[in-house]
Amino acid sequence: MKKQAFWVLPMAAALALSGCGSSGNESSGSSDGSGAAQEQSTETAALTAEQVSAVVKSLVGDNSKAQVLDGDTIKASLPESKKLIEQMNISPEKCAEFVAQQGAQDLEGTNMAVAIVPGEGMESTTYSVLGYEDSAKLEQAKSMAESKDLQGCDKFTMSMSGQEISASAKVLDASSDADTTIATQTSMTVNGTEVPGGSYQMQGLVGANAVMVVYSGGGDTSEAEVLDKLTGELNKAVAEVKSAAK
Repeated sequence: MKKQAFWVLPMAAALALSGCGSSGNESSGSSDGSGAAQEQSTETAALTAEQVSAVVKSLVGDNSKAQVLDGDTIKASLPESKKLIEQMNISPEKCAEFVAQQGAQDLEGTNMAVAIVPGEGMESTTYSVLGYEDSAKLEQAKSMAESKDLQGCDKFTMSMSGQEISASAKVLDASSDADTTIATQTSMTVNGTEVPGGSYQMQGLVGANAVMVVYSGGGDTSEAEVLDKLTGELNKAVAEVKSAAK
């Protein structure tokens, strides 16, 4: 579990920066912002807990290696995730705040499910679907995704128990069938050794929902090939969300 966490935590920072995590430094949203979020949610309403689980299960199909985590399981894991992050030394300090928020984000008012599909070696693909019943959180996620701003955390370091991790993130040009799309790429080194392929994340907002596909450990796969794959997978997820919300 610890070994896996070292690979996941650098991605958590990139996910937080790309709008998946909620930032405690952001306002909870004005009444105008909440109204806009509520208006958007009428187009594609927030999915229920059962619906988000059904969507991620449909995305992985009959893959026997897939691990599906429902909202209750994710919420139950947050204290352990928070404890692990608190043991890490992250620099710059403002980036530590992003990682801490991502690792222990408040999921109240949301319905979330995640599916993890392992591949060869360190390769894996992760699907996340989140339905925002809380309109203020939806507006916040929309604002962060639309800004496409890494907020000075394009490079950061992490250390814990003798492990030294360096990471750099960048925003990529991307588009999909979602209302708003953002893609990021994170390169990582652990104790001076580069992680093959790094990590790519693509997120889309669909009405009152967010969908994300993360691909990591792809080795020699080119950036263009990964983006094509992520776009295709994200478009499938968007279609599934729209169908489930009808």
